[in-house]
Amino acid sequence: MRRSVIHQSVQSTRSGFTIVELMMVVGILLFLIATSAVLVRNIGNKAREKATLATIVKVNGMVQNRIEAMRKALDSSKNQRQLTSLVGQKYTSLINDFGAKFRSLPKPVVEILVRKDIFRQNLPQFASENLQVADLIDGTRDGTVAVPIPNPNADLSSEFLYYILTNHETYGVPPVGEDAFTASEVADTDGDGLNEFVDGWGKPLRFYRWPTRLIKPDGTNIDRQTASIFFNGLPSASAAGFNEVDPLNVDADDPQGRIQHENSRSGSLLDPLFNNSAGYTVGEYATLNTYWVPLIVSAGEDGALGLYEPHDLANNGVLARPVIVPLANEVFDNITNHNQRAGGK
Repeated sequence: MRRSVIHQSVQSTRSGFTIVELMMVVGILLFLIATSAVLVRNIGNKAREKATLATIVKVNGMVQNRIEAMRKALDSSKNQRQLTSLVGQKYTSLINDFGAKFRSLPKPVVEILVRKDIFRQNLPQFASENLQVADLIDGTRDGTVAVPIPNPNADLSSEFLYYILTNHETYGVPPVGEDAFTASEVADTDGDGLNEFVDGWGKPLRFYRWPTRLIKPDGTNIDRQTASIFFNGLPSASAAGFNEVDPLNVDADDPQGRIQHENSRSGSLLDPLFNNSAGYTVGEYATLNTYWVPLIVSAGEDGALGLYEPHDLANNGVLARPVIVPLANEVFDNITNHNQRAGGK
């Protein structure tokens, strides 16, 4: 009998991947690479933010020490003779610049102006505010103070602040010396031979001595929303009781409101001394009757500051006027001495 032979079909084993499968694998790899890059970048930025905040806190502490030293010295009885002399010089200056009617100003009002002058001279924000320091800075740059070569970058506020803190005594507070800062805290970003305070991204910090236009961008109306991006914990309007003024309308140098009272009594005699316009004139004081504390700012990772530069006279950048209102979202990564990050984030 004939045996039938059954032939079994043998399926060949498939080798390799389809195009679709390869594309899926590549996509997963790209996703993992992108996720890792974002993670590494975020870790790096957090480290830079932490380093930036540490620098700002250190510098702010030194600035506050000098402010307190000035206030204590001016309140000390042993310095009253010097203060009286400065008040007399201020009367002469006001009369020469604005006329004999300024003889009628009460002495306490002129003394407040003198205190503001001392604060400006010891914490200058740009060259024109302290010509002696400006000459010394230029002298450091070109090796002579006899005929200094003007430094086109000398208006960097962080450069001025660094020079003041490391080279000048202020009412008993000695200079800290350049060795007080690390290579990550200072750098010569403009190549002029002078260091500036820098943030974690190597960009210069900005210093605003009287940032009153951040509180009142138009010089009159308080804008808490904008100001709170840079200042966490501003006093609220509700902090004012019945018949009390808004805390943001109180000058830290003049808590009793003597200047405002005298200005109202005299028919706005003091208006020319304070900044009321769209631009700033060298020698003016900050916006009249306005809350202020020194502001040190890093623009953060994106470099978007949101404020006009500290030496910008035409746009009231000297007083930290916002570039646009409301500000763009880019400023929310800013780091200041009043916020860990802008907006309290």
